[in-house]
Amino acid sequence: MNQMKKISKNITSNIMKNMRLQYVRTSLAKITAVMVVTMTVLAQSLIAEAQEAEPDITRDMRALEQNGVYLTGLTHRIKAEDSLMQKILSDAVKDNVNLGQAADGISDVLRYTLVIKDEDYSHRVPEAMKKLTASGYEVVKFNNAWGGKFYQGINVQLISPSGVKTELQFHTPKSYAIKQASHGVYEIRRNPEATPEEVAEATVKSIAYNRQVKMPPGTKEIVWENI
Repeated sequence: MNQMKKISKNITSNIMKNMRLQYVRTSLAKITAVMVVTMTVLAQSLIAEAQEAEPDITRDMRALEQNGVYLTGLTHRIKAEDSLMQKILSDAVKDNVNLGQAADGISDVLRYTLVIKDEDYSHRVPEAMKKLTASGYEVVKFNNAWGGKFYQGINVQLISPSGVKTELQFHTPKSYAIKQASHGVYEIRRNPEATPEEVAEATVKSIAYNRQVKMPPGTKEIVWENI
């Protein structure tokens, strides 16, 4: 696996040495065959790493399911290869880095969603976080996005005891339902080939979707101070 990453980074460095990725921003037709190979190798390497760590991490996430708290979307806990390749390219363009660097920055190849009832949310989230850190998970980023325009929930980037990046989202039943329902407009907003008119329409729809979510009591005050 590490050898695959090394090979793919070498390929990336060679083809990107004199090429700026923003030239492919407006047309996927400009992606070279070597770039496709590079993205494929990088994506497969990340997926292989996630698959190796997944059983232990899933076990730890399932241990959080109690008193009405449950995991959802487990069939999609490992990001699909085509989606991962797209994210590698889009992140490389957005951050103006090479493909290998973009792949290194991806934190949600392995991802989980924990759903908690509104009335329990403000105390169940800290409880889950304490349980994970006590089990050896490192918190890299804790983002409480409640009250924002486009997304309601808490996203946490973790590193598992075996050193694998993992994402955990905390949702209420309603916020998760809205996240799923608004996925189409989210994809339009992040698509570099979408027209300004399409982005504007998707933005209005996204805001309207998220206005339907009621913030649970005490949610805005949830923080993680140990990072």
